[in-house]
Amino acid sequence: MPTTTTRSVERALKLLTVVCDHPGINLTKASEQAELSPSSALRLLHTLEELEFVRRDRAGKFDVGPQLLRLGFKALGDNTLRNRCRPTMLELAERTGESVYLSIKQHHQVLYLAVVNGTHAIQHRSWEGQTIPLNSTAVGAVLLNQHNDEKYTVVTSGVEADVTAIATPLQVRGKTIAALSMLVPTYRITPEKEAELGQLLHSTVQELSQKFENI
Repeated sequence: MPTTTTRSVERALKLLTVVCDHPGINLTKASEQAELSPSSALRLLHTLEELEFVRRDRAGKFDVGPQLLRLGFKALGDNTLRNRCRPTMLELAERTGESVYLSIKQHHQVLYLAVVNGTHAIQHRSWEGQTIPLNSTAVGAVLLNQHNDEKYTVVTSGVEADVTAIATPLQVRGKTIAALSMLVPTYRITPEKEAELGQLLHSTVQELSQKFENI
């Protein structure tokens, strides 16, 4: 049977998750999302703020705090999948000039686990550590195995307008464990360029999958 301490921890973690998923959220909405009374939510948020897991701006809205960011980036840095994929991502970014993303499915969302920025002067902003919807996104279709055995999936203006996403699955022993993608300003994309990037992404990830198979 859960103790009072256990329930408090569960509520605090649920509230922290709400703040992570909805940065800039106010107390009323945070308490509703966490299914807590405003007084209980405020008490827990005060504690999380003191520990620097959340921070509050002058308008009273809550966002991720420096302590949580520090732990998050340490976890990302220690992640084995991220470390094994990074050399391939660096190679792709150097070869194409475009930003390359590694994503995984986390509950009902996509988590950008790692990014290697491209070399173009204009590029998609980094979303490392951020989440996006599974639906209507290229990486979401790949992670949900909705790509109909196509080598790669392309979605234009999915999460952001004027951005084209090209994604392909990273599979190990027939199971999709992650997705690699490129996010490119749409003005730079032609049908020929789209096919070139898609084929390159697919063939490179196939080689990466083989390396995982041999582990």
